[in-house]
Amino acid sequence: MRKAVAVFVVLILALSSMLFLGCGGKEAAKEEETAEKEEVAGEVPAGEARGGEETAPSGEESAEAGPPAGYVYGGQVIGSKTPFEYLKLVDVRWGSHEDYFRVVAELKRLDGTDVTNVPWCFADYSDDPTIEYGTEIRLYIRGIKPEDVQITSLKGGHGQLTGDPVCYQILMSTYGSLDGVDPVNLFVSTKTKRPFRLTYATAPLRIILDIWK
Repeated sequence: MRKAVAVFVVLILALSSMLFLGCGGKEAAKEEETAEKEEVAGEVPAGEARGGEETAPSGEESAEAGPPAGYVYGGQVIGSKTPFEYLKLVDVRWGSHEDYFRVVAELKRLDGTDVTNVPWCFADYSDDPTIEYGTEIRLYIRGIKPEDVQITSLKGGHGQLTGDPVCYQILMSTYGSLDGVDPVNLFVSTKTKRPFRLTYATAPLRIILDIWK
């Protein structure tokens, strides 16, 4: 009888111990899982998307930016005065885009082949005191004789209206040499002073003036 009671007591103690350890193990596992979740949450950098969510851009990133690099209000120069060769102007075209207005002057050698050296060109706001309304950007292209200007629509100083509300007229002149070498001048009339950029492209050679609106 005593032996049976002793065995029963041992069984009860063993069961109690197992129940206690089981509860403690679950609590420990729960605490460990919570700690892991907190650690993972802390590893996600601020502002970075998590789990496929998209984060909204900050105020600085979404703010309206100014004109791209290269657009300035002051004078700009491309090309070189040497080596020098006379060229002919074969085309002048322009187009109005959403953010900018573009003028393109296409050049060829006198024999009709492609130009390999960019002639000296500059662009700046004109200081002509006779301008009565708005202002104008002057694009000067060195080394084109008046007889080698193939553009009839702009010859004779007749301005062409563009239909653009900001850059509203283009005028061409073959006078005003700075160093004794014949030039072509293209004047773009603008309502107000706007930043602009002078660049070029090759094959064929094109002098490009972009005016930011």
